[in-house]
Amino acid sequence: MTAKEKEWITRLQMIQLQSEHPYLEDYYYQEYYRRIEAKMAEEELGIRGKREPPKLTTLYITKTDSYTPVVHIEGSLGQVAVSTCYSPRRAISAVHGVQAQGPLEACSSFWRSLSSDTILCFKCRDTGGEFLPFLLVSKGKRLLSRLLPFLKNDAALEMLRIVTSNLPTLMSRDTEEALPVLYPPFRNVIGGLTFSQLIKVLKDLTSDSLTLACQNKFGLSLLYALLSQGEKLLSSSVPLEPSIGDFETWTDTIFQVAGQLSQCSLVEPLLLPSNLLTLFCRYLDKHTVHQLKSNME
Repeated sequence: MTAKEKEWITRLQMIQLQSEHPYLEDYYYQEYYRRIEAKMAEEELGIRGKREPPKLTTLYITKTDSYTPVVHIEGSLGQVAVSTCYSPRRAISAVHGVQAQGPLEACSSFWRSLSSDTILCFKCRDTGGEFLPFLLVSKGKRLLSRLLPFLKNDAALEMLRIVTSNLPTLMSRDTEEALPVLYPPFRNVIGGLTFSQLIKVLKDLTSDSLTLACQNKFGLSLLYALLSQGEKLLSSSVPLEPSIGDFETWTDTIFQVAGQLSQCSLVEPLLLPSNLLTLFCRYLDKHTVHQLKSNME
């Protein structure tokens, strides 16, 4: 670096230290030396042997109206805009004023933007293949469990169907056993499903992964939650408005699940709903219900 270039850089740095509003833009430095000067003024006049503390002084450089907009340095790889160097604080401050948000508003805004990005991911997928790698890591599962309460009903249902349709892959890759963190938010999602939506989710779960689900804590808990929600809907006085074939599919699912639960050894679920035996009593004989009760407990 030549002497001319060093001088130019020094001048540039000194310009950046200049301020037309020192108490606004450099308040702490100005206030610090104001207190020191006030303290020295109160000292006795005879004490003059004390050294004055060093104070940063900058050369005031007059800004000119006419200047070369771009400075070329020989041998450099870029160009420096002098306008930004002459008014660094003004250039940095040239942003739109944003009203300060509290911690709750900022947190809510973050999750709203994140949920909108997730919905865009849903629109770009067919079977959740693009979103599945996100769920294969424990951090992705924890993030999804925090995101689900902020999603709209349609987006939360899509997320539930992605998990149920890819449950064998998720269970086989869940080495850290992080899937249970998804159960509480998914249980809330299941509690808001209609009968037709419930049938679609049950189809995804029982088509390929029923046997594996019964041997996994998260899968079995999810199955129990779906059956419990179906029993609540059937027992309530709210009109179900089912689609064609929903009741037949529901009955076939009950027999399929009951046969699987009575044959295999079950793991302990995260939560055992109290209305499951009532559900099985609607469709099964007493001997099968007794066998299911002893196997489930």
